[in-house]
Amino acid sequence: MKGTKKGTRPIVSLACLLLLVGFLATISLCMADDHKQSAKRQYNHGAQRGEGVLGGFPGKGRDEGNETTGQIVAWSLGVANLTVVLSILIRWMRELVSLAPGSKSRLASLNSTQKKFLMKFHYILNPLILLLAVVHWSMSRCKSTALPEWGLVIMGVIAVLGVVLKFKLCPKSFLRNIYRIHTQPFLLLLVISLLVIGHLSMD
Repeated sequence: MKGTKKGTRPIVSLACLLLLVGFLATISLCMADDHKQSAKRQYNHGAQRGEGVLGGFPGKGRDEGNETTGQIVAWSLGVANLTVVLSILIRWMRELVSLAPGSKSRLASLNSTQKKFLMKFHYILNPLILLLAVVHWSMSRCKSTALPEWGLVIMGVIAVLGVVLKFKLCPKSFLRNIYRIHTQPFLLLLVISLLVIGHLSMD
């Protein structure tokens, strides 16, 4: 019975993620539609007053992102968390796919090896990426949606918890719960969803 519950855990997490992504996508589409309708009304109002196209679209250019820092953050985030993604995929394969004991053992060995070589990049790069993400946010302007900001906040919380774990900055009694939160795949997927959908929602 315990094995069944453990095996269904990844499925439940994936289902929750899909529901969350659908919910966020719906909100973003509604926000984008409202923004277009508002811009259209302002354009018609400006046209009646004889204003030009730019004058009729006060919202034109209100979303402005610094592409250079954004690209650096995106690619660096992928490199720094590649080990996490691989670990999640390997763990889900071992729990969801019917494999021979030898295959499960080889997957576990592969997971240990990739963590040994890639985890150092995870520790070093993520705090630096968070600082660069804050710089990217400060150099950008987004009034259409607050989803990227929420993604940045959650990413910051995860990074801070990682630092606490790495340097053991709290009593041992708290470390286990902090580890569970920091290594929760749902949070990583939530951050990615917020950032991707938020940036797609920008006009």
